[in-house]
Amino acid sequence: MKTIILEQPGVLRLAETDPPGQPGPDEALVRVRRVGICGTDLHAFAGHQNFFSYPRVL
Repeated sequence: MKTIILEQPGVLRLAETDPPGQPGPDEALVRVRRVGICGTDLHAFAGHQNFFSYPRVL
């Protein structure tokens, strides 16, 4: 599974992570085909989210 990690403001890293395990009885596993970027992600990348900690999975 691919993961984008914001290591620190301005520094992104693409990583491979283990896929999740089998879902429980009240859970569902969905396939993600596309993702989007929101304004909060852009602010985090620029370092303008004072309450964020890094590294952070986007």
